[in-house]
Amino acid sequence: ATVSVIMNVGSRKLGKKDIVKVEDRELREDEVNKIALIAPGATINIVRDYAVVEKYSVDLPDVIVGVVRCQNPSCISNTNEPIKPKMLVKEKNPVVLRCFYCDQPLTERIAEYLL
Repeated sequence: ATVSVIMNVGSRKLGKKDIVKVEDRELREDEVNKIALIAPGATINIVRDYAVVEKYSVDLPDVIVGVVRCQNPSCISNTNEPIKPKMLVKEKNPVVLRCFYCDQPLTERIAEYLL
């Protein structure tokens, strides 16, 4: 898919905003969750035939599975065990995650731990 990025676009509501356009496909749930982790106030517009057919704000679920790895190197989710990383969302703004397995908090540099 073609991806276009436009930064610092003027906005009446926000002053300035960034736009990411992904052509010819809709985002999967895990991709929307990644966007919500990095930009909790993001809005997603679904465009078909040059018209917006759906518009919604991203929202973090209470549990995120397989999207963010634990920052604790000793966590069972960072070993060769056949489990997926699971994070509990404790706060949505600012984003505060806690590992389901080892209870390690993840509050900063979340983008570095995205899978």
